[in-house]
Amino acid sequence: MFRTILSFLLLFVTAEFTFAQTSLSTLEQQIQQARAQGLQFLQTQDDRAKKAAKKTLDDAEKILKDELKRSAGCEKCSELLVSTYFYQTYFGFSRNYDECLKLAEQAARQFPTNGRIAYFQGYAFYNSFQFAEANKSFKKALLSVDPTTAAQITQILQASQQQFLTNWNRQANYYQSKESRIEVAQGFQMVTAFQVTPEWEMQLGGQGFAALTANAPKVADAEIQTYLQNLTTRLLSKSPGSPFNYQITLVNSPEVNAVTPPGHIIVYTGLLAFADNEAQLAGVLAHELAHNYGHHQARAVIKNYHMQSIANAALRAINPQNATAQIFASLGANIGLTLFSRAYSRFEEKEADQYGAHLMFNAGYSPLDASSFFLKMSKASGKQPPKFLSTHPPLMDRADYLMDYLESFPADGREFRVDSEEFKKIKARLVPAQQPQRTPGRGVLPPQ
Repeated sequence: MFRTILSFLLLFVTAEFTFAQTSLSTLEQQIQQARAQGLQFLQTQDDRAKKAAKKTLDDAEKILKDELKRSAGCEKCSELLVSTYFYQTYFGFSRNYDECLKLAEQAARQFPTNGRIAYFQGYAFYNSFQFAEANKSFKKALLSVDPTTAAQITQILQASQQQFLTNWNRQANYYQSKESRIEVAQGFQMVTAFQVTPEWEMQLGGQGFAALTANAPKVADAEIQTYLQNLTTRLLSKSPGSPFNYQITLVNSPEVNAVTPPGHIIVYTGLLAFADNEAQLAGVLAHELAHNYGHHQARAVIKNYHMQSIANAALRAINPQNATAQIFASLGANIGLTLFSRAYSRFEEKEADQYGAHLMFNAGYSPLDASSFFLKMSKASGKQPPKFLSTHPPLMDRADYLMDYLESFPADGREFRVDSEEFKKIKARLVPAQQPQRTPGRGVLPPQ
C-alpha cells in the first residue's frame, strides 16, 4: 500500500515537472513568435502584427509573473520574463527599459550563471545608452552561452566598447544645455538671465587661482614646468571637450596635492616626490582635470543660485528685480576660494573618477595606476589624511566603484605607459638620497 502511494506521488511530481517544462517551452516559442510579429510590424507598419505581438507578450508577462509568485526560484521563468520585458520596450509597447533592467539585476544576482539573462540585460543597457554597464553584462554573458550567441555578443560588445570610449563625456555640450543658464520669468515667457561661458569659467578659475596661491611659495623651475605642461598636453590631446588652455604653477610644499581651477594647474612638490611613477602622477592630474570636464564649479554656482532663489522667494515677491540683481551680483564676486576649497559631492567625485579614467586611458596610461596611488596615500596617511584626501569621499568607496567601472574598458592586451626618464630625473631632484642606516655589529672591526 505504502509503495503504491509513493509510486503515485512520484508519478504526480514527475507529471507536474514535465508539464511545467512543456509549458515554459511552449511559452518560449510564443515569445519568439511575438518577436517575429514585432519585427513584421516595424518593417511593414502592419497594425494586426502589432496587436498580435503585444497580446502575446502581455499574456506571457501575466503567466510568468503568476508562476514566479508560486515559485520564486524558477530560473527559466525569470529568464523569459526578462526577454518579454525587453521585447515590450523594443517594439514600443512600454516606454523604457526600466522594468527589464530592474528584473534583470535581481535575476542576475539570483542566477549568476544564466547567460541569457545577462544577454538581454546587456542589450537593454546598450539601447539605453548605458555602455559601461552594457559592456559588463555582455562580458558576463560570454561566459555561459552557446557559440552562435557568443559570436553575436562579441560583435555587439565591440560596438558597445567603441561607444563607451568615445561618448563618455556627458557634459560635452554643457554650454548648450539648460544646466548652463539661469532663466527668469519676463511677462509670460522665460528668458535667459545668465549664461555660463568658457570666458566666465576662466574668470572663475582666475579667482580661485589667486585665492589658492596668494601666500603660496611658488617655484620657478622651467624644467619641471615644461614637463608638467607636456604631461597635461598628453592627457588632453586625445580627449576633446575641455575648452581651457592651462597655465602650470609649481608650489614648494610637502603637501601631496594638486588643484586645477579652469585655466590653471597647481601642483605641489610634495605630489611629485610622493608619486612612484609618471602614471600615478597622471592619475592625480587626470582626476583634477576631469572636474573641469564636468564643469563642476560652474554647475555648483548655478545650483547655489537656485537654492538662494528659493530662500529669497519672499524678497522676490516684494521686489523681484532687486532680488534677482542681488543674486546675479553674487555669481561673479569673490566665490573662487569658496568653490575651489570645498569638498566635492559624491556625485562630482564619481564623475571625476570616471572621466579621469578615460583621460588616462586615452593618453596611454592604465587607470589602475590612479587606484594604486590613492591606496598608497591611504596607507601612508594613517589617521591624519593629507589635504588631497580630506576633501574627497572615503577611499574604499571610491575604489569599489572605480574598479567596477574599469571592468567596462576593453582588455585588448595594449601596453600602457608607466614611467619616463623625465619623471625619474625630477623625482631624484626632489627626493634627497637616503643615507644608509648604521646598525650595531656591521662593517669591519679592528683587531685591537
